[in-house]
Amino acid sequence: MDNPIYIALSRQTALRRQMSVVANNVANMNTTGFKREMMVYQAYSEKVPFTTKMDFVIDQGTATDHKAGGLMVTNNTFDLAINGPGYFQVDDGEAIQYTRNGTFTLDGNNRLVTQQGYVVMDPQGNPIVVPGTGSGLTISEDGSIQMDDQQVGRVAVYEFDDQRALKKTRHSMFQTDQTPNPPERSRVMQGMVESSNVSGVAEMTQLIEVSRAYESVKNIIDREDKRQEAMIQKLARPMQGF
Repeated sequence: MDNPIYIALSRQTALRRQMSVVANNVANMNTTGFKREMMVYQAYSEKVPFTTKMDFVIDQGTATDHKAGGLMVTNNTFDLAINGPGYFQVDDGEAIQYTRNGTFTLDGNNRLVTQQGYVVMDPQGNPIVVPGTGSGLTISEDGSIQMDDQQVGRVAVYEFDDQRALKKTRHSMFQTDQTPNPPERSRVMQGMVESSNVSGVAEMTQLIEVSRAYESVKNIIDREDKRQEAMIQKLARPMQGF
């Protein structure tokens, strides 16, 4: 294959990966606290004989859109959302993680945990243990947990200097080497959760556009393949008159 087909294949490979990324966004449209992914491309110019320069498409991976999703009212005692750029701190048993998914509950030891059973941490890095069944429990905007006018704990919320440095792991959670900052611009909202920031209409539109672009590149490759085949047949044809 010559350069034009290699270039077309680089674009086709990138489109195929983009299709997977967009499809994953659509699949998580209703996942609490999910942040949509975006493709990151880089162009590498290549001179092609008899044409202007063409660009190889280099897949540099994905970037996370950290724009906040909408807040949904659930009225559940242990459902928490963050109004602002902060993140809850949880311990998955292996490492510290950060998440915007505040769909919490109590485990068998009365610890506040995520739906996956990961422990929600307080500002001192300890698990939050709720007395009794949590009846009458209220959580204020600074994360303080109160029962019968007595503070029994506090949910840790942290902000980061660079959200782009947060590495997505699993279950809408992130890891980072950054030092977390106090939540100066974040407020905890009880009885609410943050929805996904995926726009179904926008993602479905992009899915159609990517599909059409993929088919267009496929047609280019097919035409180039037929052109080369015709050229080879013509060159291989015996010359007349000798």
